[in-house]
Amino acid sequence: MIVNRWGWALVLGMLATLSGMGQAQEEDRGRLVAGVRSITAPGLPGAVAVFSPSAGVVVAGKTESGAQVAVIATGHLGRGRVVAFGHDGYLTREALTLENTGTLMANALRWAAGNKPRPRVGLVGGLQLRDLLEDKGFEVGQADPSGSLQDFDVLLLFSANVNPAAIRRIRERVRAGGGVVGGACGWGWRQLNHDRPMTEFPGNFLFAGTGLAWTDGMATATRPGGFLVEGDISPFANATSALHRIEAGGNLKPADAATATENIRLTLSSLTPEDRTLRDELLRQIHTLGRSGPVPTQAQPVLAKDVRRRLAVGLETMIAMAATPEETRPAAASGEFPGFVPNAARRVRRTATIDLSVPGWHGLGLYAAPGDRIEVDVPSSALPMNLAVRIGSQTDTLWHLPSWDRSPELTRGFPIRGPRTQAANAFGGTIYIDVPRSTPGRKVEVTVIGGVQAPRYVLGQTTREQWSALRKLPAPWAELEGKTLIWTVPTRSIRTLDDPESLLKLWDRLVEAQDRMVSLPRRDRPERIVADVQISAGYMHSGYPIMVPADDSLALALSEKRLRLEGSWGHLHELGHNHQAPEWTFAGTGEVTNNVLVVYCFEKVLGLPYDSGHPAIRDRLERKVRIRRHMTSGASFKTWKDDPFLALMMYIQLYEGFGWEPFERVFAEYRHLPPDQRPRTDDEKRDQWLIRFSKAVGRDLGPFFQTWGVPTSETARTSISGLPRWAPAGFEDLVGRETRSPDNRP
Repeated sequence: MIVNRWGWALVLGMLATLSGMGQAQEEDRGRLVAGVRSITAPGLPGAVAVFSPSAGVVVAGKTESGAQVAVIATGHLGRGRVVAFGHDGYLTREALTLENTGTLMANALRWAAGNKPRPRVGLVGGLQLRDLLEDKGFEVGQADPSGSLQDFDVLLLFSANVNPAAIRRIRERVRAGGGVVGGACGWGWRQLNHDRPMTEFPGNFLFAGTGLAWTDGMATATRPGGFLVEGDISPFANATSALHRIEAGGNLKPADAATATENIRLTLSSLTPEDRTLRDELLRQIHTLGRSGPVPTQAQPVLAKDVRRRLAVGLETMIAMAATPEETRPAAASGEFPGFVPNAARRVRRTATIDLSVPGWHGLGLYAAPGDRIEVDVPSSALPMNLAVRIGSQTDTLWHLPSWDRSPELTRGFPIRGPRTQAANAFGGTIYIDVPRSTPGRKVEVTVIGGVQAPRYVLGQTTREQWSALRKLPAPWAELEGKTLIWTVPTRSIRTLDDPESLLKLWDRLVEAQDRMVSLPRRDRPERIVADVQISAGYMHSGYPIMVPADDSLALALSEKRLRLEGSWGHLHELGHNHQAPEWTFAGTGEVTNNVLVVYCFEKVLGLPYDSGHPAIRDRLERKVRIRRHMTSGASFKTWKDDPFLALMMYIQLYEGFGWEPFERVFAEYRHLPPDQRPRTDDEKRDQWLIRFSKAVGRDLGPFFQTWGVPTSETARTSISGLPRWAPAGFEDLVGRETRSPDNRP
């Protein structure tokens, strides 16, 4: 049981206060959900953080971990009231006409206006909802924050679009007794502003002090296409309430712990500087709760059922992610992962030239020790470029997983806003300068002070003699940079790597082969592969960076000898994902068309048999058996879609019949299609793939697609019916009936 130094009297007093506030919140919620059973979900709404006793959850969704998070919530500012919607789609005519969404919006506007019977609603930013709201009994007008707002009882607006001047004027109106209903999708804003934290989201400045904040979390629906409004709201969905209840002790259910952890985390990552008092209170309580958190390891992972241990580790991680550089201290878990930096390791000053025409992470051969504060100096001319300092490579977060082999979050980014930027990470990590896309193509000099030297090999720059010394440097992580691919790996895995040159050249050839296959005209940045002890989704996953396990598959990938003998299906598979185009990847082929690129690499670059890369396709006799089984059991398209290696066999038959040149030609066609000719629906994608490939090989593949059970339209099949029909040699033996035409040879 955990009780802080205030003692039981104060804890019980806080709980009594929360109980009273809880009753008021229930009354407020009752007004908002009157006549509302369910509402729609416009896309994937974001989670709204609720973190003061006077704020409350109105409608809740779920996260992947099962935590309950707010989709719609209420708060107070001065004498005024506010309502936050977790998606701007709720402010559209389409959403407000579905289910009971319009009723809830009307209730929210009346509540925020002080429960007046006929409130005056001001639409900010060109919202076209006048007639719809007038039909529900409101007086409606267009509101201009640069003018007077006294004519309106409540404002309705997109929270991502308010400027600082408007924020100040709207907040003055709310404090005086007005209301605001705002909608925004926090995670969507973060995708468009990846270098900016949620603490800089405009809506969070607008709602500062209300106990609400938009976050970059997501809230999944609680019913098909929307959210049920009925049901209890967990008290752990309010971050302050959750902390007080944890402090009071008692048994916690895993669902309560998951809800508390997620909502506290989202709150800390979204609070603006104006909410500093509350942030400090949260951090103080978290320090008390998490100060002795045990370290998660692969041998002793933290499980969801270990509620107290899970909370301790989670809260320690939250402290690390929310701390300012001045507050940052080494995390207890940092020595286990990402790794220990010797105390004697010399901190250095390094100046590097950054090519701003290349977006993404720019390595420096430097590592920040856990808790160390580093400083980054840039010229004033670089300040408008939206550069950032990143500390750490392992971007996967594990909050949603039932088991943690390491701390659930490790990396941090710091926007460069002035000539000198301070940055720190309690877990340490490789130091990068992060360059956004669309940055003017020029070069700037950046100076980093306080990092530890880390092994970094750059193809074409680092000599073998230099590498002999570099690979012995003390940092726990190293980087191997080719022209098209960069590896971030544990230093121990490269200590005996004598000469990375030929290895990196081979990987460059593999990436270039996939570039060539899909007709990528020009690569604007290298791919990145980062190793980790735990992956957030699957065995590996694609993206920037591609995340892979630090196991024997990594040892294979870093051994040129093994790579040439065995290939590396998994790494090439994820690179293939990064090369996929939606126009030629329809439902059921998300794990197939990327594997076509892998098969291509095995033959064209590694010189291995094209079908030798994976056990599921390696046995040619077994392939025939599986194809026959599929055909004789009815050739179900659902079966085809659900079995990626069965679907891959169809593509392999096309390669066996026609070679790689038609694939290259057809992919190039897609690359140069004007927007109005690009297929959008799955039906259009299947039709275009049939037509384009048939024309590329000069054969009618319609019957071949039909035999496999892949649906296409009659119009598409008719358009190529003048070509000679084709089926693979021996296909009739596999399917048990004649499918070939006399002229079916390529």
